[in-house]
Amino acid sequence: MLRVIAAVLTLTLGACAPAPAHMAASDASEVLERFAAGAAPMDVCTPGGRAQLRGAVRAYGAEMARAGLTWPQVPGPGVDPASLKRMDIAVMIAFGAGFVEGSDFRGHARPMIGRMTLTQWPEIRGMRAAARTSCAQVAALQQAAARFVIESERYESMRGEGGEGVERQAMMLLRARREMETLAAQSGLSVGAAGS
Repeated sequence: MLRVIAAVLTLTLGACAPAPAHMAASDASEVLERFAAGAAPMDVCTPGGRAQLRGAVRAYGAEMARAGLTWPQVPGPGVDPASLKRMDIAVMIAFGAGFVEGSDFRGHARPMIGRMTLTQWPEIRGMRAAARTSCAQVAALQQAAARFVIESERYESMRGEGGEGVERQAMMLLRARREMETLAAQSGLSVGAAGS
């Protein structure tokens, strides 16, 4: 039933989405790196900006598929948190916010990203709906949520080690969480019990 609901939502929301822009894989890589760094060359709150981001996701995903890789790499069992890239996390959260559609991903990534985003990151629920009324705030929240997820994954991988490194990481996680909570409140969203 959850798959049917997700499929209907994807089709309904996708019908309003702009067509993805065509671009070379090298250009796509640069666009996605800048997007993940918070310096996107486009505004995801405009139809053209979303089309450019969606085109970058499609072009980069196609290039990774040609290389025999599944992209983006999805956090979970068997995945080293240190191997997660900011770009992967930013794109997954952009999917949660509705800036990227499920159809923009290829192969195994397509079903994995929807499940992972909805089940493992409850902090980003509601971003898609909020983006319709306060897109600029949700775009900032998307960046903060990406930072939070990266810091959270790092903390989880270090937690058993103890020492100053874990304490430093705990502080970084706390800062990322506070930033995300502040932006979520400004967007009218609740981030629930994120990271607890």
